Amino acid sequence: GNPWVQTTMSDQTITLSKDFGYVIAVAAASGIVVWTQGFPVMPARKAAKVEYPHFCVYPIKTNEERLYMCAQRAHYNTLEGYPGFLASLLGAGILYPKTAAGLGVGWLIGRVSYGIGYRTGEPSKRNNFGTLLAYLSLFSLVGMGVVGGIKKATS
Repeated sequence: GNPWVQTTMSDQTITLSKDFGYVIAVAAASGIVVWTQGFPVMPARKAAKVEYPHFCVYPIKTNEERLYMCAQRAHYNTLEGYPGFLASLLGAGILYPKTAAGLGVGWLIGRVSYGIGYRTGEPSKRNNFGTLLAYLSLFSLVGMGVVGGIKKATS
């Protein structure tokens, strides 16, 4: 079959290679990472006795409260960067699908590592190799998205 997919939007036609499927797969898999960052928050909330609608404990007095706050921050930090990640992944993936998908996987692995480190209850452990991998992947995706967008706009 045809290796290219064409979508017409008013006066623009966007042509995506078959390889853009990898980008779509990474974007879909990223939802799993976001969910898995959120799952540890629920039992930590219960152990710390933090009732809804409250989402933070200050000042932190017990180890359970510390573990809850670290799990909560790991999840929120991921959510805070998630829209930018998706926009950059999809934008970069239009012209550089395989590279964007690979960098997207790097971001996913990095965010998992970040969350594991943060949830130890020692916030400094969030700064590990995975965190570096996530940021390098994200910055690369942003750069590729900007360059790719400018190329597309001026072609």
